[in-house]
Amino acid sequence: MIRYAKYLISTILLALPFTTDAQDLFDLKHSREFAGYMMRSNNFALAAGEWERVLFLSPGDTAARLNLIKAYRLSGNPDEAWQRLVQWHPQGPISAGFALEGIHLSLQQNDFNGFEDILGRSVGISPGRLSDYRLGAWLMQDKWITRQAYPALPSIVATAKDSSLLDLYHRSLLVSQKNPATAVALSILIPGLGKIYSRDWKDGLMTLLFVATNVWQSYRGFSKNGPGSVTGWVFGTLAVGFYTANLFGSWKSAKDYNAHQTDRIKHEAEGLLFSH
Repeated sequence: MIRYAKYLISTILLALPFTTDAQDLFDLKHSREFAGYMMRSNNFALAAGEWERVLFLSPGDTAARLNLIKAYRLSGNPDEAWQRLVQWHPQGPISAGFALEGIHLSLQQNDFNGFEDILGRSVGISPGRLSDYRLGAWLMQDKWITRQAYPALPSIVATAKDSSLLDLYHRSLLVSQKNPATAVALSILIPGLGKIYSRDWKDGLMTLLFVATNVWQSYRGFSKNGPGSVTGWVFGTLAVGFYTANLFGSWKSAKDYNAHQTDRIKHEAEGLLFSH
């Protein structure tokens, strides 16, 4: 019995260091280190869980709060990130780190009212960088299309620092939108001309070729066999079909051109802003 008791005590004593080490893996220091490792490994969903643990152990940890918001944003959970940001900064000044996260979140969700609110409350961000974000948001909102009046725009352009954003802004001023009604009017006169107007040269020329070929074959049929010509009616029907489709296609071509230009500038602006 005594020998058994000694063996039991020895076993417990030997197990204690392992138990302590296992418990230490979940303490504040180890949790913070593991969360940082998850962030560096781009495992943002796991990192968010670890930052939650850190904040459970140390609720006032400002760095952990910032990292948790960032982890939620980068893991594709912007709603949770925004909720935490608003919870910790409902009003008043907001420091640069939290402000930048708020800016990225609001732009990611196209919440331009939230964007302006965060920008207005931000502290510690340089005027040039603020102008970069405002210029990028102007481009993302498609305001360049109608050159909407924006009194602050000249001063924003003058103080913006990102040369790529400024280049995109100047290029956007050179982009002209195509009028769908004009495209249709041109295609009424000459089939395919509306598509060419919308920079769809290949499709426009093919449309002209199809309509002209069928009109010519129809004319030949009627010229050779008179009003009862089957060939004339077949090719005539095809010509009318291609001509009608040409009008709709010209309208759509102009709309597609405008959408392509809008998406291109918006996505380029997003890429530049989110790289900040």
